[in-house]
Amino acid sequence: MSLHILSLETSSACCGVALLRAAAGAVDIFGREHVGVQEHSARLLPMVEEVLAEAGIARSALDAIAFGQGPGGFTGLRVACGVAQGLGFALGRPLVPVVSHAAVAQQVDDDGGRALVVAMDARMQEIYLAVYRKLADDRLETLLAPQLMAGEGLEPWVRARLAGMVAGTPLLLCGDAAAAYPEAFSGFGLHERGQPERPTAAAVARLAHAAYLRGETAAPELAAPLYVRDKVAFTTSERQAGAGGNPRVATQGAQS
Repeated sequence: MSLHILSLETSSACCGVALLRAAAGAVDIFGREHVGVQEHSARLLPMVEEVLAEAGIARSALDAIAFGQGPGGFTGLRVACGVAQGLGFALGRPLVPVVSHAAVAQQVDDDGGRALVVAMDARMQEIYLAVYRKLADDRLETLLAPQLMAGEGLEPWVRARLAGMVAGTPLLLCGDAAAAYPEAFSGFGLHERGQPERPTAAAVARLAHAAYLRGETAAPELAAPLYVRDKVAFTTSERQAGAGGNPRVATQGAQS
């Protein structure tokens, strides 16, 4: 008997849909991607239909719907979560939320020997940061959960935090923040830099597959995007006083 999981990932500028089919010990993935952050809402459902048609199945054959819950672009996160909830309600199927940073780490070819530092551009000179270690291709250990960080002082802060948790473990930097803010990551050597730069729907599907088998699902009404910003913007008076970015960053960046 086949297991079918549909996954949606729209936390970045890339809109992705993937269908994972597991049968007789084999796993196949069908996927579509489209780049254009302003087009996520228009492209997502047509891509779902294209993927289902390629796999030759109807919506009713789906066993679960997974989505990249972020952190990431607010509009994209709401689109993926909303579409996943709509499909879940309509079909009576559970949802599998997957942290988008984990979907970046899942794509790294690693035997578990490195701490995978996933840093994504959060705009406004800020970075969404998380750190993982691979336990298997479809399972990760979370060393640092996603959080919002300032770029200044980030690299020594990460090293200090991880030294107390996984001393001596080599680091591997992934994500798109290093390209956006090279000065914040100048302390990472070439041997500590790798790919990929963004989450994909296929990676979300692989993590969701393992989570589904472990029974880690959610009812559609309980699923939600993962936001790590408490405050998106300062008030006019705060900006005039010299404030900028996110007020949490200074506190988080000072922790050790």
